[in-house]
Amino acid sequence: TQAGAVAAARTTRPDLMIVDVRLQSGNGIAAVTEICANGFVPHVFLTGDMAEVQSQRPDAIAIHKPFLEADLARAISRAMTMATG
Repeated sequence: TQAGAVAAARTTRPDLMIVDVRLQSGNGIAAVTEICANGFVPHVFLTGDMAEVQSQRPDAIAIHKPFLEADLARAISRAMTMATG
């Protein structure tokens, strides 16, 4: 859930987040926005609807489901590069 993701991030302080856009309750994009309000955390969105992500976060790193392991590895690399600027 969105609330669960936010609570988990506050507790664990992740180095990277891989976030499904559609959560059982809430939205992964909104969760990331809330989490990153306290400081940027590199993240990759997983989605079945790229248009949804691009309309809300045009600069987002997102990969379309289903995806290959290599696609995820490239997306993680890009997200980590953004974090180090």
